[in-house]
Amino acid sequence: MDLLKETINREVKKRKSQYERAKDSDATHKKYVRVVDLDNASTPDAELSSLKPTASTHAAANASAKSPKIADTQCVSDVADKPLQLASSEVVKRLRARGEPTRLFGETDHARHARLRTLELSEEKRDGQQNEFHRVLAQVEEGAMLSDLKRQAQMSDDSDTKRQHKLAALMAFDVSDISPSLLRTDVDRVYSLLYVYFKRLLYEWDDYLGLRGDDERRSADGKMAAATQRQSAEYLRPLFRSLKSRTLQADVLARITEIARHMLDREYMHANDAYLQLSIGNAPWPVGVTQVGIHSRASRETINANKVAHVLNNETQRKWIQSIKRLIRFAQTKYPPTDLAKMAG
Repeated sequence: MDLLKETINREVKKRKSQYERAKDSDATHKKYVRVVDLDNASTPDAELSSLKPTASTHAAANASAKSPKIADTQCVSDVADKPLQLASSEVVKRLRARGEPTRLFGETDHARHARLRTLELSEEKRDGQQNEFHRVLAQVEEGAMLSDLKRQAQMSDDSDTKRQHKLAALMAFDVSDISPSLLRTDVDRVYSLLYVYFKRLLYEWDDYLGLRGDDERRSADGKMAAATQRQSAEYLRPLFRSLKSRTLQADVLARITEIARHMLDREYMHANDAYLQLSIGNAPWPVGVTQVGIHSRASRETINANKVAHVLNNETQRKWIQSIKRLIRFAQTKYPPTDLAKMAG
């Protein structure tokens, strides 16, 4: 603030001296002075350069006006002397990718780098708040447009060929042995069969959606169904990793085995009941004190590990458990039971 006051006082003294010169040079001694006379009576260039504030003076004045803690220009120069984390070419590339100007008027490299960092932080906040299903739906629309262009150009799609080969390899496996009794005798085989069965259902779901007509695929319901399938495939990846590494909890593995067995038998109502046992369970939720003194609370033994609501454990587990429910719905559509009473709602 002292530097700003000093600059203002210098400007006032300069104006007064110009006014006195213009008034003395005028022979008529008028009560007023014209702007032209002030310009003609201006001081020489050397004197003006000594009185004119430099760029660093303006920067220090602005910094002191914004932050009272900064008293001189040394703090501003210290910030400018810090090395940049990104090269100038990378900063320009990222700004252009976001549709932003590469450099604003009078902007330094450090200010440009700070502007890019602010944009990236705002994008991270927006990405965390947006709906995941809307993101998958946008990916489905982009994929549909790309497939239409390939079909018009009569181009072969390698991804469809690879998917058909994977589905044929998965169909060669016999998964009819999945049962709770096999879980007690050969756990490793159950892990492998569950991986093959759910993976095969995902590929069959994708092929089932691909057999629809163009009008149905481009409709709102068709896009929603495709987005649901793609989202379920993403959500089931942690489950497949756990099945590969054989790291599932014993009670969770038992419930998934029970669900798969009922789906193979086309008992979708029982499969839905097993899904509810896996997701929310039927254990009593104790409220308050569970044990007083040396005596245990009544029905305390019913609160055990195999009746825990696993959907509440973490967000990742909730997602793939919900995707198993979607696979049950698809299975009863692709393989309907002979008795409609066995279908889940």
